[in-house]
Amino acid sequence: MERKTFRFSQRANASASGSPDQLALTSEDEDNLRGYVDKIQETIEVLEREIQAIKSGDLAIVSTVFDEKARLLKWLELQTPLVEPFINQPIAQKLEIKHHLSRLKKYVEEDSSMLSRMAVAARTILREVEKISNRNELDGNYGKLGQKMSGQSGNNMRVDQKY
Repeated sequence: MERKTFRFSQRANASASGSPDQLALTSEDEDNLRGYVDKIQETIEVLEREIQAIKSGDLAIVSTVFDEKARLLKWLELQTPLVEPFINQPIAQKLEIKHHLSRLKKYVEEDSSMLSRMAVAARTILREVEKISNRNELDGNYGKLGQKMSGQSGNNMRVDQKY
């Protein structure tokens, strides 16, 4: 018997004995719910680690955890349709899936906010470096009011190499 047919028959048997208002769970559905909660907790741990590293100034961790974080979030994204129909089931309430999802949301928002601020800071620094670089490439140095700082052009300037 095919796996799909087997699961449909399991679901039909379970619904005959259960409440008609709720979708019947198979043992595989229960395993999916438990695995989903485990992955949520694992993702939260990675996000906590990244947030703490950013707060302490250890920015190298951001690139280190990127692949792991992306893998976990992708797994959750793909598993959500398998779990979503059962969110209101007693087992899902016992596993506190909604609570874990709200915690995950909180950590994702905080992590996203911190990474956005880091990106803004990096762009600001880059813009300042470009300004300094451009200012020094304009045939000499210029003051705040636009006047040349030295009477010599950049090509004619000489450095005194006497010690």
